[in-house]
Amino acid sequence: MPDQKPDRNFLERAVSLADANALRMALFQTTRDPEIAAIPARRVMRGGSEAVVIDPADIERIQKKAVDFLIDHAGEPTPPEVSVAELDELVQMAEARTIAPSDLEMRRLLPSFGDFPHRARWTGPSRAPEGFSVAIVGGGFAGVAMAVQLEQLGIGYHLFERRGELGGVWSANRYPDVRVDTLSAIYQFGFEKHYPWSEHFARQREVRAYLDHVTTKYGVHEKLRLNHHVRSAQWDDDAGVWHLTIEVDGERMVEHTAQVVVTASGLFAQPKTLDVPGVASFAGDLVHTTEWSDAVCYAGRKVAIIGNGSTGVQLLSEVAARADTVYVCQRTPQWIMPRAGYGRPIEVELRWLIENMPCYWNWDKFVAGMSSTDLREQLIVDRDWIRNGGSVNERNDALRAVLEGYIAQQVGGRQDLIDRLVPDYAPMARRPVVDNNWYATLTQDNVELVTQAIASLDERGIYLADGRHLEVDLIVTAVGFDTQNYLWPTRYQGRNGVSLEQAWRDEGAKAYLGMTVPGFPNLFMLNGPNSQPVASGTGLPCWFEIWSRYIAEGIVAMLEGGHCAMAVRPEVCAEYNRLVDEEAGRLLYLAENGARKKNYYVNDQGRLQVIAPFTGERVFAMSAHPDLADFELTPARR
Repeated sequence: MPDQKPDRNFLERAVSLADANALRMALFQTTRDPEIAAIPARRVMRGGSEAVVIDPADIERIQKKAVDFLIDHAGEPTPPEVSVAELDELVQMAEARTIAPSDLEMRRLLPSFGDFPHRARWTGPSRAPEGFSVAIVGGGFAGVAMAVQLEQLGIGYHLFERRGELGGVWSANRYPDVRVDTLSAIYQFGFEKHYPWSEHFARQREVRAYLDHVTTKYGVHEKLRLNHHVRSAQWDDDAGVWHLTIEVDGERMVEHTAQVVVTASGLFAQPKTLDVPGVASFAGDLVHTTEWSDAVCYAGRKVAIIGNGSTGVQLLSEVAARADTVYVCQRTPQWIMPRAGYGRPIEVELRWLIENMPCYWNWDKFVAGMSSTDLREQLIVDRDWIRNGGSVNERNDALRAVLEGYIAQQVGGRQDLIDRLVPDYAPMARRPVVDNNWYATLTQDNVELVTQAIASLDERGIYLADGRHLEVDLIVTAVGFDTQNYLWPTRYQGRNGVSLEQAWRDEGAKAYLGMTVPGFPNLFMLNGPNSQPVASGTGLPCWFEIWSRYIAEGIVAMLEGGHCAMAVRPEVCAEYNRLVDEEAGRLLYLAENGARKKNYYVNDQGRLQVIAPFTGERVFAMSAHPDLADFELTPARR
């Protein structure tokens, strides 16, 4: 950063690196310049998605006006609060369209004006009863979001994390080039402004540092209990409490009592093991990506990477740069997509602009999420389009054409690779993977794409189904996680001793709004089954803020109403899941060309389980604030 006031050349570089739409919005909000308001922005279709486009000549005008503004006003504060009417006006200007009032309720919160855009509050002078406590299980983003909510309310809690540090998946995953595949601008909490990210897509170490920063700044660190593995939790209906059994430091068991439990153990807590014959006989190193450490050596070795999801795609380029030979074992082709700015540092000038242009941080955050707002349109199966020769719908087929061209370009037109890399299912049917030079790396002389199934392992390597033997001394398993056993390995028992496994035995995991289950009072989940919407308009940290507010407001309403326990009504949960199943039937995930048998979104019973098949606006409307009529309430004991 410059130590003194930047000169015009520096400012011109800074605004040239900015997102033009975010810069336009920040400048207009700050100056109310009618010339900026008059600059046209239009929505266009690009590769199956809508984008807001501004003509190059108008972008130059915006940039010049921004430079003139910054010369005299750099570093001025962003307004602490913005009215609802102004936000609605600005959001529609940013999106270059008229937005229904019901959809604006969520959108006006996404730029994250104000200290805590998703904060729960007491309705009066109430406070939690003495001795009331919440147990939060899991120290990733979700657990930290819940802890900050409780901290603001003054409700007692402990945050239990089974590892020796915060981070969740960002502690467990340390493999080469591990990073978020969502822009840093939206992979952050709305209450923590202007964190100095160094890259457009933050690396693991920086994400971990961010969580440490948040927990220290907001007082959570004092309530954190590391190396505390919650093994089981049992509901005591008579006492109205949960009894937790916790393994501490892997050595001793302790008991803990809490009135409420919030599980934030995450979707990717339990790694899958490589399930092929002969694994135990392999004499080399076999490492799941969650077990990676600095001790793993791949330089000069013969390496097999099994799996081509986000993890396998991220690490290949770095491993191939130093290994002697790399076999990339692909079971199912993926749609792997480019992302602008992926792997690129945030330039010094842009970093300065983010910190010194009033309102730019907010609108950069908003614009970064806009590309996913209409994602659901790519997933709706259009029967008329299919009858006329299409595959899914017009947008999805346009995306397919773009991605097929991208694959061909990345592999230099090599048909032998193209034939094995283009999936036989539609784009977006599975979670999209971001390209980290994966396709191009397959063309290197020391890299081979292997699409034959793995039959077995022996002490020297891998036998393929056609009998070929790959001699390797390091096998990296990037085979994913068990996403069906929610909250595992902690065992929860609700009323009458019924476990979650028993409650979910027939149809897989189900919950109301992904957060609570009938028969399990005062037990809430973050990122539970059918929670995250298919089109969110923002990153997961924002949803953790939304869901944790719902839970915190539920606790507040329960206490203020003189109750000690709340459990969602069975009929309410059943109706929500009926809507989930009905809406899921319209989407690509369960269609014949939707890879439903190769998709962790769909459970073994053929049901969409991981995500909510709704728009972000609809999920927000359902989970913005709890309705106590949805719950069976137990009066507090006098």
